[in-house]
Amino acid sequence: MDKLKLKLQEYYQLCQQTELRTKAGREEAGGAVVLEMENDILLQFGLPTSKRFVQILHDFVSHRQLSDQLLDYVSKKLRAAARRYLLAPVVSDIDQLQQAAEQKRSPYDLLPELGYPVNDFSIFLISEILYRRNMPAEEVLDELKKAQQGDVWDDLLSLNNVVNYTHHELYNRLRMQDLRMMDDYLQSVRRQEKVKASKKETPDTEGYTPNYRMVSKILVEDIVFDEHANPSLIGKLKAGSRLSKITISMEMAALHMVLVSAGEKGVQISAFLKKSKQHPPVIDLRTELGDVLTLDNCYLEVYKPQYKRGQQWVEPRDSVFYLHKILSKKEFEKKSKAEDVRQKIQECLDLIGGSYGYYQRMRKLGITDEEAKLRAGLQDELLFKLSTFLHKLKD
Repeated sequence: MDKLKLKLQEYYQLCQQTELRTKAGREEAGGAVVLEMENDILLQFGLPTSKRFVQILHDFVSHRQLSDQLLDYVSKKLRAAARRYLLAPVVSDIDQLQQAAEQKRSPYDLLPELGYPVNDFSIFLISEILYRRNMPAEEVLDELKKAQQGDVWDDLLSLNNVVNYTHHELYNRLRMQDLRMMDDYLQSVRRQEKVKASKKETPDTEGYTPNYRMVSKILVEDIVFDEHANPSLIGKLKAGSRLSKITISMEMAALHMVLVSAGEKGVQISAFLKKSKQHPPVIDLRTELGDVLTLDNCYLEVYKPQYKRGQQWVEPRDSVFYLHKILSKKEFEKKSKAEDVRQKIQECLDLIGGSYGYYQRMRKLGITDEEAKLRAGLQDELLFKLSTFLHKLKD
């Protein structure tokens, strides 16, 4: 067996280890060894470690059994891929970037073929700067070259974990590399982390059916902001002469919509929030407005996030709700009217379906078919058929 087949065999056996069968497992346990072997194998064919070529090796190790035929097959496949790649017309780096921008090629394919590592910063330069912001390919290539020459890839990853990164010694050292897009990248990472932190678990992602409630006439006392969650309205829900505590969590855009619906005072608070660069942890509306803010010009469809107790989903006993939908008075009335009409239609259908049961009892008592239909109110042929089908559905 030649050296290549021995290398492929070793790679196959390593990847078959239980903890390395998945991508996550390869990254956690022995991932560096696997990546190094992939690089060595592809290098023997003159291929870069781009996604499309690495995929050949991943398909290879997905087979259940290793055989000489499988080793021959993957060897031929790699040689064919190398022949196509090496004999393809030479394309400059600039042209490759420009073509990639038009085709939206995967950075995992493009970067290795350009000779750059697949790193958070290099992916950011391709997917965000080149593709989304349409930055000239020359500027993106220039940034990639500076990062490569300064070997800053790992340093930038380390800086991601520093809270006040602008005051860190490493940041000042990296600025000397004249990386124009470094600050954009670091700020982008923090924005993504903030978005992830603010995302709540939804009924769809968790797998339960929420119990929606429609609420209005809310006396809002406080607006609470949390850097790790959506803002919340805290106050009391008015139902007749009774007042009960309620907290409603909602996204920032929804908060502005709810505030604006509350008239002049709500618009005032909304404008204040939009102007504020940093929100206070709590806005006491009695202090700001001299009174609570009454929300009675819209309806809020809310639900309680459920949790699993054994095999059942249950609601917590607290008064915390999540906002699902905002409805104007007109929308609410239209929805209520539609619900009322649907309910009345259902009552009519139940009566028609029940009439067939009465018809059957008349027939059992020996009453003629025509007379039984007449007594049951089903003398109309179409009505009789409808009653028959509804009765079958009920059974």
